[in-house]
Amino acid sequence: MIPMSLYEKLTEYCASDAYPFHMPGHKRRGACMQDPFTFDITEIDGFDNLHHAEGILKDAQERAAALYHSSETHFLVNGSTAGILSAILACVPPGGLLLMVRNSHKSAFHAAGLRDIRTQYLYPEAGLIPQHAGAGAGYPADLNGPIDPSCVEQVLSSGAPRPSAIFLTSPTYDGVVSDVKAIAALAHRYRIPLIVDEAHGAHFGMHPAFPPSSVSQGADIVIHSLHKTLPSLTQTALLHVNGDLVDRRQLRSQLSVFQTSSPSYVLMASIDSCVQQMASQGRELFESYVRILKQFRTRAHFAHIDLPETDDPSRILLVPYHISARTLYDLLRDRYRLQSEMLAPSYVLMLSSVADTEDGFCRLLHALEEIDRIPPQADPIQIPEGGARSGQISESGALRRTHTDRPIVRAPIFQALNAQSEKVPFEDAAGKVSAEYLYLYPPGIPLLAPGEEITPALLRSKEELWSAGYELQGTEDHTLTSIWIMKEDTLS
Repeated sequence: MIPMSLYEKLTEYCASDAYPFHMPGHKRRGACMQDPFTFDITEIDGFDNLHHAEGILKDAQERAAALYHSSETHFLVNGSTAGILSAILACVPPGGLLLMVRNSHKSAFHAAGLRDIRTQYLYPEAGLIPQHAGAGAGYPADLNGPIDPSCVEQVLSSGAPRPSAIFLTSPTYDGVVSDVKAIAALAHRYRIPLIVDEAHGAHFGMHPAFPPSSVSQGADIVIHSLHKTLPSLTQTALLHVNGDLVDRRQLRSQLSVFQTSSPSYVLMASIDSCVQQMASQGRELFESYVRILKQFRTRAHFAHIDLPETDDPSRILLVPYHISARTLYDLLRDRYRLQSEMLAPSYVLMLSSVADTEDGFCRLLHALEEIDRIPPQADPIQIPEGGARSGQISESGALRRTHTDRPIVRAPIFQALNAQSEKVPFEDAAGKVSAEYLYLYPPGIPLLAPGEEITPALLRSKEELWSAGYELQGTEDHTLTSIWIMKEDTLS
């Protein structure tokens, strides 16, 4: 049998009745473009150049800046990753210090690894998300909370080496938002730029039901993934700049490095179409979307499934207490043709957007009502005595970091990636210093970064997650039987 091509597989899948509660935010319903091949051009006369925008692309970027009320906005066709890499390298010189949240996307760690950048970590509050009365009493969803501004102030006022920039993730993958306004004020007191990875919050500020955008809260650089929560094609994103703390010439230079020299006009047209749609129809679209969300949550009351709410109401977290999260995920996909965004050991994450339909939410409500009536089952991941779930993770992919189990940093990322290394069996790696990453994907938050000590706790968590079937990436050995470590004599 001839293997099915990717195009054939996509055609077959998109012709089915599968409904997407996942990225991209257009939910496969965009109708603003014809055949993309007819739009796929290069930098011909009259169509400007993204790396030296003077005409139609300059105008398009100015429209985006006007929508988000930023001083300057850049189109990103390599996703938010290109924006994060460019922002960090534009703000932090070689040998500089980056104060960053430990539950950052892997691209922030990669930026540190590309240049000799030292990292100091901020840790989110280990907060429990409030649960609805009734279902699962005593077992709320265990997620990392926001960054406490007082922790930022403590670092900045300590007299230790001052960071060149602060990197914050808000919202998190699960929709938890930090007090960006307070953190920006602290950063600016010391004339330090604040970079906010708001990739999952491109819809913020579009309606009072959602948090305000970090652009309006004082952040110096804000990165948005349009494709995550708005009707725009995958890979499309924006980078916004405000204030005078960022060297904009250096930022543009870095963007030219990390963005392709052949930017897709299909993607750029998608960005501009999305921006214009939000500017002209956003209020109407979001009013309808918020109404559907409220209607869904009003009707969504179950005996055995909790729907904890975070700061972003577009996130739908499903915490089952009569079956495992994996069983819930599989049932939604296989029986009801509802594809979730992510499976975690204790919950299922579904992403909604302004492009979702009332019918889609009705399908989800009907499915959950039926699943809620399933008798309790003996599943691989169940609630043991005492209430805690085994293999539990927080922040949708980063191990929950308490004061006692935070990673032990033995070397900077840059040094660990470039030092002499050797491969050892994972089972013999305890106490060694990693020369590789290990992370769950999605969302790509490192459980282990180069330069960090491989602890027995990390090895246990890796085994639990791997045995339970969760996707672990980052190591060269995809079977996770071995890992590259720094040679002892390279550690200073």
